[in-house]
Amino acid sequence: MKSGLWLLALGGIAAATNVSAAPCSLNALAWMKGAWHDRSETMQVEERWAVGPDDRLLGSSWLLHPGRGGGVLEAETIMSDAGTVTLRIRHFDDTLAHAREDKDAPMTFVASTCAENEVVFDGQGDRAGEHITYRREGDRLKFIGDFLHQGKPIHVEETFTGE
Repeated sequence: MKSGLWLLALGGIAAATNVSAAPCSLNALAWMKGAWHDRSETMQVEERWAVGPDDRLLGSSWLLHPGRGGGVLEAETIMSDAGTVTLRIRHFDDTLAHAREDKDAPMTFVASTCAENEVVFDGQGDRAGEHITYRREGDRLKFIGDFLHQGKPIHVEETFTGE
């Protein structure tokens, strides 16, 4: 009897866990859609995500420093690539004159973990060991990046507010 109750309890926990998990699909990531902002005296950041045709999310982002120039512009896409949800990113300087990545080799990450209002992307190729997380918390979108720069870990967090 005790083992039967234990199995029922374990089954209930497993069922509750599965209810909160969402499949890694483009439809499950529609919560990213919107215009997201963060501003301070030294920087202004905006990230936008739109649902595009052919089952893809299209993103753009910029980080600029008011009054002193410099910054970064970013183009992003999330789409299904042979059944795998893939994030591709390219960075440019604030004038679009210089690309950071090779013209034929964007930064590539694949969705490894999806939950309600959260997705984790794992770096591929020369980005192996890096991770990008997006998490929606009400009217806020949180970006968490764990990157490697010359072998050293860099942790970046940005919390955006929606329009």
